[in-house]
Amino acid sequence: MSQQQTSMNSRLIYANAVEMLTKAGLSVDESKLTQSFLRLENQLVINKTQFPFPVLNNQNNAAGTIFNTEMRLNQQDSFVAASWGVFLSNPTSNVVGNFVLHTYPNAQVFATAGTAAAAETIYNSIFTLSVNNDIILPAWDVSRHRMVPQSQSGVGITAQTIFNIDQIDLGCDGFYPVEPNLVFIGSKNSVLTLVMPAALAAVEAFERISVIFRGVLAQNSTIIT
Repeated sequence: MSQQQTSMNSRLIYANAVEMLTKAGLSVDESKLTQSFLRLENQLVINKTQFPFPVLNNQNNAAGTIFNTEMRLNQQDSFVAASWGVFLSNPTSNVVGNFVLHTYPNAQVFATAGTAAAAETIYNSIFTLSVNNDIILPAWDVSRHRMVPQSQSGVGITAQTIFNIDQIDLGCDGFYPVEPNLVFIGSKNSVLTLVMPAALAAVEAFERISVIFRGVLAQNSTIIT
């Protein structure tokens, strides 16, 4: 679902964030509230059906690292998510920063035999979210994030109009509103997990999935014990 962000939407998101943080028992008056985002990533591999996405900046992913393109949550901060995006990418290594986020497995990008077809499994999968072992979100279907643009790389109306890149607006494409909002608190253990119905049969060498939450960051809103 593509949605253009407006000033009115931003004001409503901010008001909702204040209410959600207050209900969570956090001191909003003593925090700095700003627009921000979280970006959580994991490398895709074969023979696995579950992929955890650590939320905090002191937690490693399954590969034992934090990608340099991630934006995790500090333990002393909280974050209210208003929209959620899911994207695929095919970086040339685990450390490059110039790869493109995709809203579907374009066969021109995921060109190794079987990888594009295998990646469609992701869109028949779900995300779950638990906080301190309490299941907050039992099932979020990934299918709502699949978006094939009108103009696609390698496809044209005629041989003279073949496009080199996908038409995509990352201001809205691939994102879906989260209502009620999700609240991530840095002092709590939030576990976001991708659960797939079957393991991927093939993947690119550095194929990656990125989860992006956009919303309101409350800096210094939690107490670390």
